[in-house]
Amino acid sequence: MKATIKLAAGLGLALGVGSASHASFFKELADSVQRTAEDTVRQVVVQTTSDMIRGMIIGYTTTQVKTDREVSAEFEQETGSLPVNPKVSAYRSEILPGTSVRPGTEVRVKSHIEVVPGTSGTRARIEEKMTIWDNDDNSIALNSMTKAPGSSTANGGAFTSEFTFTLPEGLPQGVYPVSTHLLLNGEQVGDQKHGLQLVLQVDTSGKLRLARAGF
Repeated sequence: MKATIKLAAGLGLALGVGSASHASFFKELADSVQRTAEDTVRQVVVQTTSDMIRGMIIGYTTTQVKTDREVSAEFEQETGSLPVNPKVSAYRSEILPGTSVRPGTEVRVKSHIEVVPGTSGTRARIEEKMTIWDNDDNSIALNSMTKAPGSSTANGGAFTSEFTFTLPEGLPQGVYPVSTHLLLNGEQVGDQKHGLQLVLQVDTSGKLRLARAGF
């Protein structure tokens, strides 16, 4: 009788261990399936976002607002001398109409650039590059454009430039970093970074607000 009881207890213990093991296995399997599904959705969203922004049309305009002589005269008056080689004396950029926009709103990245010609007579090749980065992985560049402010014959001067684009409907909301870089004869001499927040809702006061974070 005692032997029967022990056998039954042993079988019950074995079945209990087996059931717990099976439950743990199925839970891990379900968790793995869910993680895979979430990763797949995320990858699809990232790819769709990349395709939409890469397909955007980016415009560019530039205007020379001071000649190289005017910039040289101002620089020499402030510092007492002119540089030997061309030098960037000012560079700044801003996002208009603001850093929070809705889909379909034209975004303008406006820059002010001043380059002082050098006394050596070395040519000043000025280029400005704007890059839009992924809102989830800020190391991924989604779109970029490089343009030369002013005319190809300008050896310096002051310029205003504008990159323009419109974030399309269907993009996930979030903050899309926008950077601008200024190159002088192939070398980076200035950079500006901004966070462009895409929002999908407007509150009762008419102000833009972020509906939810992430995906």
